[in-house]
Amino acid sequence: MRLHQNERFTAHSTIGIETIKQLVETFPLNEYPVEIIDQVKTSYSTYAGVRPTQLVAGNGSDELIGYLCARYAGPESPVIASQPDFVMYQFYADRARADFSKVPLLDGMELDVDGLIAAPGNIIFISHPHNPSGILRKEADVRRLLDSGKYVVIDEAYIDFALEQSMVGLLEEYPNAIILRTLSKAFGLASLRLGFLIASEAIVAEVEQIKSPYNVSGLSAAVGIAIMAEPELDLVLAETYASRDTIARLVEPLGTTYPSAANFVYVEYDEAERFTERCAKAGLRIRLFDGAFRISCGSVESMNVLERCVEEEMQCVVGQANE
Repeated sequence: MRLHQNERFTAHSTIGIETIKQLVETFPLNEYPVEIIDQVKTSYSTYAGVRPTQLVAGNGSDELIGYLCARYAGPESPVIASQPDFVMYQFYADRARADFSKVPLLDGMELDVDGLIAAPGNIIFISHPHNPSGILRKEADVRRLLDSGKYVVIDEAYIDFALEQSMVGLLEEYPNAIILRTLSKAFGLASLRLGFLIASEAIVAEVEQIKSPYNVSGLSAAVGIAIMAEPELDLVLAETYASRDTIARLVEPLGTTYPSAANFVYVEYDEAERFTERCAKAGLRIRLFDGAFRISCGSVESMNVLERCVEEEMQCVVGQANE
């Protein structure tokens, strides 16, 4: 049971699956994806509430992180990010031959705004909700970062689970704001690799200058359009929230959790490695961190397995205390 990569666990509707089957049968595989990429941008712009001209489509949002590092960082301009945060920020900084300015988070996983502003570099990456804790960033903190004049990339990979908290409204006010989105999480298309950069037309033009042509699969774009039209997202969210509440309740005896707005729960626990191994033996894959673990939302069956693992872990803890 895969609860380690924050994948959507609910199935796509039969309507969506049938549409995909028809696409595969009729799609012009011999043609380069020109019009279809424009079409998927138009489709997503409607969902995001922005103009199609504010979008760059990417082979997952990871590719777009790479373009941003290549365009706005380099040997003389480091990439800035909090620690811990999404590991791919450093991966693409390294590929751009840029130093990576790590700014430790404050207590409660809060941003060190002053530290991020003071760090050398011209581009800051932050995840919102935060990866790995799931907490939401404060708009006031993001505004302070933007007021510094640096480019601020707000990675909203998980924002579909808390869409009303999106920072997309800051784009019109701040020309240095950049939003990243993906269809890998709530829309359940991780295998197809489809993401979006949302920014001013000026930033879009600069990124387009270094973007490879036809970087998005035409079939992926077509499937993305079909899935965005599925009338099921509210159900997906409801099932995700129910699973998240279950996880938070089950792991509460083990350690410190955070109010997650994403499709996972992060737990600080001294015996995180032992518990992760216990789950693995039970067929449950969760993500291990240094002194913590993270569990993605999952099916009722997986929650039952998790409950048994927590019960066994608590028995182990009690046994140790009685020795």
